[in-house]
Amino acid sequence: MLSWDDYRFFLAVARCGSLSAAARALSVTQPTVGRRIDQMEVELKIKLFERTDSGFCLTDAGKATLHFAEAMDREAEGAGNCLARYLSQPKEIVRIATTLNIATCWLAEKLAAFKTTNPSIRLAIRVGIQRADVSRYKADIALRMGEPGDDQLFGRRIGQVHCGLYASQDYIEDRGMPGSFAELSEHSVIDSEGEIENLPQVAVLRGLLPEGDVHFGADNTTVQMAAVRCGLGIAALPCFMADPAPNFLRILPDVFDIPVDLWLLVNRDLKETGSVRRAYDFLARAITADAALFSGTLPRRERRRTGGSGDVPQFLSGST
Repeated sequence: MLSWDDYRFFLAVARCGSLSAAARALSVTQPTVGRRIDQMEVELKIKLFERTDSGFCLTDAGKATLHFAEAMDREAEGAGNCLARYLSQPKEIVRIATTLNIATCWLAEKLAAFKTTNPSIRLAIRVGIQRADVSRYKADIALRMGEPGDDQLFGRRIGQVHCGLYASQDYIEDRGMPGSFAELSEHSVIDSEGEIENLPQVAVLRGLLPEGDVHFGADNTTVQMAAVRCGLGIAALPCFMADPAPNFLRILPDVFDIPVDLWLLVNRDLKETGSVRRAYDFLARAITADAALFSGTLPRRERRRTGGSGDVPQFLSGST
């Protein structure tokens, strides 16, 4: 029977490709790593690596073992991160992973209400965290758009974020209000690049405007908001960001309305933890209460008094 420590050495060599690099990663000597790998292969009576002039390459048996070793590594890291939340903390901490747009334009202003009813819990917002990191307990709750993509997480589709076309009032006064998709080709379009170029609303807009005048491009939504505010053109934006923004006008709302699922997720092992459960339930209620804001159906007269602030600082960046 091999121990986890044996697999730790195996995983280091598999990832690094050489004994010397694995030794540095493990903070041990190169002969120690070589001896541990040789010992594993003797005990298993299976070759895990092919020794070549360029380094160590996994055999078929090694490749099959790698999947399980990586899973063990994730669980070990997750256990450490989970235990860390209980060590030397003056308050219980619940870490929420979400996008910068949701954090700045919606979640931040909800924190005061949560603090009022839960003074012993500290919320920590984690922006841009990778999906796998929630499973590793680097975050406790995830609020994300699109598919959940991880069977280790528990939760539900809490609603939908709708996206529409927006321009500034000054732009519309100068260029006129498009009355159809065909007329959009006569306007300046703010395009998307980088991490946000494959978002659903971007793909639909590009399909409608093969000949459009792409006047400006950006790789985050906050910069696109600033460009709209400055009158540079028309952009596809999440309604919860753009509807409350001063002097933003929605264009063709009856025909350009792109929904994206919004998921509220928690690590399965933490879903019944008191502090995590209270934060999860609070977020579920808050999102449900703001369903009209997220769907872009909030009456115009209510938009400036409900939901997030459209005046996001321009130095902030992030994707939807």
